[in-house]
Amino acid sequence: MLGAKAKCLQAHAEVSLEDLVPTDNLYRQLEAKLDLSFVREWVRDYYCSGNGRPSIDPVVFFKLQLIMFFEGIRSERQLMETVALHLAHRWYIGYDLSERIPDHSSLSKIRDRDGLEVFQRFFEQMVQCCVEAGLVWGQELYFDGTRVRANADIDRQVPRFYWDAQQHVQTLFSQTTVQEQEAQPSSTETQSASRSFAKKYDGTRLVDHEPYYERLADGWVNTTDPSATPLMPTGQERYKLGYHDHYVVDGGKARIILAALVTPASIHDPTPMLDLARWVRFRWQLFPEIAVGDGRYGTITNSVGVERDGMRAYLARPDHRSRTGVYTQSDFTYDPQQDCYLCPQGQRLPRSSSDRRKGVTIYRAPAKVCKRCPVKPQCTKGRYGQVIQRLPFQDVLDRAGCYVETEGY
Repeated sequence: MLGAKAKCLQAHAEVSLEDLVPTDNLYRQLEAKLDLSFVREWVRDYYCSGNGRPSIDPVVFFKLQLIMFFEGIRSERQLMETVALHLAHRWYIGYDLSERIPDHSSLSKIRDRDGLEVFQRFFEQMVQCCVEAGLVWGQELYFDGTRVRANADIDRQVPRFYWDAQQHVQTLFSQTTVQEQEAQPSSTETQSASRSFAKKYDGTRLVDHEPYYERLADGWVNTTDPSATPLMPTGQERYKLGYHDHYVVDGGKARIILAALVTPASIHDPTPMLDLARWVRFRWQLFPEIAVGDGRYGTITNSVGVERDGMRAYLARPDHRSRTGVYTQSDFTYDPQQDCYLCPQGQRLPRSSSDRRKGVTIYRAPAKVCKRCPVKPQCTKGRYGQVIQRLPFQDVLDRAGCYVETEGY
């Protein structure tokens, strides 16, 4: 006999949310191990004392942020829909089956009120708990980044000079009262007190880090999300707006994230690496032996900086041979006694000149020697002799390059 189930839902007053959540559930373990009551003191100054209606408990707000992290949810609207349906989520934030959970729009207002500083302190407190629990090894640091799409259309862009002029006019004719300005925390004070690098890496060109070339972000700004900048397209896709999320991860088995920094996409992955590495070492009192990163992080600046900071730079080098089809500088041997280079064929490249502006020493092979060489097409595509530029810290780069042949690397 074919059965058919009729939907017949009844109210059960005797049902308890406490009984419905299993004892070994993740959020029961989290509630037992992690007390978040300290966040109330952090945000107390952002609320009126004894006036107005009670706000959403700050503890509940940060519990919702943890749920978003553990469940891999990227939208607060989706977060609250999930929490409304998930019994363990309701139990964790302390809302019974009959209680109405907070609206997603309230979370956005709370985040704007708390600001970056509170979130940074919360992140550091979580890492401190991991350090005290012995989950942080501290001998290796892993660096990586993630591309994050922005919820903005790249076609909604205007020239930056037009945008800056508009913002300047709005600032001049702002109607904000002095009392309102005094009631809100100063953005300057917040930024100066913040332990993040959000202000330094806000998308402005960094002369010391980035070569000069025309960036789309230098001339255009998006009106929907001014902080988002064009992501480098992959394959046949067109430009899209977004951000770069930079991570520093401990090399221990627990893989604890020790630092995170979100920047506009115009800040490339390797740019903030040294600042993040030094901050992690100072903040958590770590003495790592190696720093690990893929080919995006193997820049000259990062390799030299990591080595001079007392760590081994296990940073992958860009494979210029596969890209250009000719020998790289590592294929040539430097002779410090004679101050010259030896090519793979044993020919000398004596010191020729120096470039004081770049701070490099130039070694050049005689053109007649290179023209007679049988492997010239594999060595150089130039019409004249091979040229090598030696940096003042070339010995540091050579030492870092030797790690590639080791078992540890």
